[in-house]
Amino acid sequence: MLDNEKAGIGHNNGPVFNTEIVEAFAAEASEIADAASEWADVEITTATKAGELKDFLDTARAKIKEIEERRKAEKQPFLDAGREIDANFRKVAGIIEQAGKLARAPLEAFLREQQRIADEKRRAEQVAARKAAEEAERERLIAERNRNAAAMAEADEKAKKAAEARKAAEAEARVKVASATGTGTNRTGLRTVRSARLSNINQAMLHYRDRQDLHDLIVRMANADIRAAKGHSIKIPGIDIYEEQKL
Repeated sequence: MLDNEKAGIGHNNGPVFNTEIVEAFAAEASEIADAASEWADVEITTATKAGELKDFLDTARAKIKEIEERRKAEKQPFLDAGREIDANFRKVAGIIEQAGKLARAPLEAFLREQQRIADEKRRAEQVAARKAAEEAERERLIAERNRNAAAMAEADEKAKKAAEARKAAEAEARVKVASATGTGTNRTGLRTVRSARLSNINQAMLHYRDRQDLHDLIVRMANADIRAAKGHSIKIPGIDIYEEQKL
């Protein structure tokens, strides 16, 4: 395709691998599978026959190794191309990400200051609402002592308004910024991000001891240590080591 030609729809369907290689391996795999079916019904009674079966199994394992090596070789160019694509896109995205961090600082400072002002206003409103409620209660008590129905009704109304004001003042005030041009879809504000930091591993493991993820992780680490021991004696606290004979 010439440089000035544009690819049509469906052109960029991704790379394809050599199917002939897979088909050739598939044919060999089919032959091995047929032979395995025959071997499965054979009763081994002599060392010679056992040796022949061993040779067959060795051939099968060698073929698996060959297929795996060829798979890796065939796949490597695609992996390399994928890494190159990732690196180039991430580089460009990284520039914008760093630019965003630089430009974000003034907006965060503005929102923090506005949040401080809003919080102070909310605290003042809470104090005022509490005082209004106390004043309404005093007026109600005076009205009851004087048996003044009109004053009692007025005091109840003040108490109701004071309760509404107190409820409104207790609501969290989150400061947000809207788009100046109307292009933004959502209003933006500061958000609280919570994350874990390990301070006591024993207490944490005790808390998560019933989680399957923790069990699986411990077993993986134990198996890695067992493999690293290369057959030598090894003891892992809390771990039972099982041995079984495998071909």
